[in-house]
Amino acid sequence: MNRRNGGGTAMLIGAVLLGVPLPVLASPYCVQTQAIPPQCIYTDPAACNTRAAQMGGSCTVNPAEVHVSTGLGHYCLLTSGTVSSCIYADQADCAREATHQQGVCIEAPDSPESPAPDPYREIRPLMVGH
Repeated sequence: MNRRNGGGTAMLIGAVLLGVPLPVLASPYCVQTQAIPPQCIYTDPAACNTRAAQMGGSCTVNPAEVHVSTGLGHYCLLTSGTVSSCIYADQADCAREATHQQGVCIEAPDSPESPAPDPYREIRPLMVGH
């Protein structure tokens, strides 16, 4: 008789455990589009970039999971393991390096001592000699 009660108790405990929600661990990389809220389910920046491109969005970092230190640049490259390098003054250079290293390029946290990006960088070579 104890066996029957023990089996019923085990089934009851199993049923209760199945009904208990498990904590969800957020991931460091998020796909963000204008249509949906950020989906922070990516642990690999390359996978995040691939999915973001498929959805017409961008891959960003989850600020609740990743702390990006300030640096000299206005853009930061994050690679696997959420290693950040905030040395890029130009978004295009950062994005190019992110593609090369299979990482993510994001805007750097505000750094008051850092000068603003040069708004004339693209046309400056055209202005030589005028």
